[in-house]
Parts: sequence; C-alpha cells; structure tokens
Amino acid sequence: MDNAMDLYAELGVTPQAEPEVIRAAFRALAQRYHPDRQLGASALMAAKMARLNQAYAVLCQPERRRAYDVSCRVPRPRPVSPVVHITTSGASLQNAQPFLTTYDQRGRLHAFV
Repeated sequence: MDNAMDLYAELGVTPQAEPEVIRAAFRALAQRYHPDRQLGASALMAAKMARLNQAYAVLCQPERRRAYDVSCRVPRPRPVSPVVHITTSGASLQNAQPFLTTYDQRGRLHAFV
C-alpha cells in the first residue's frame, strides 16, 4: 500500500465516516471512474479506479481500517469550512455552475448547487 496516499481523501469521506457512508462513496466514485463505463477510457481512469479499489479494500474491513488509522495517526478533524467549487461541462467557464460541499457530523459529503 502506498503510505503517502490518504485513503479517506481518495474516497472523499472523513475519518469518522460510518461504513455505509464509505460504501456509498465508493460506489458513486466507481460508477464515475470505472473504465468499462467510459468511452475511450484512459490509463488515468484505470489508475484512479485502482486507487479507489485499494482505499475501499482497507476502509471496508474494520480491522484493516483500525490498523490504517493507527499507522497514520489520523488526527481529529478541525471544523471544515464549506468550499465553493466551479463545475464545467467542458464548454467554457461562462456556463460554470458553482456548488458547495460540506461534511455532516457522520462524515457524509453533501454537495449543494
């Protein structure tokens, strides 16, 4: 396992996220990045999917997750301020729509348009 990779960040969840939140995040990202679902899938998508699989393999098993947390000494998260992102459909920045992402108490990621 790549020790430099933050498994929680790879799946977009907090270290306090519950198992069902981790599973839902993995499934959503897998649908987005799986090479079989993309036309002309690149090596970058295959690498991203491999990292997602690796992160989920560790975080879905309680024993491996505890060992990972201890090895990384994951600190308690500070309160996170909302982040505003700009999404584009590939056309231009004129048609960009801002959206806001936040985490709730259970570690679930929420996006608001």
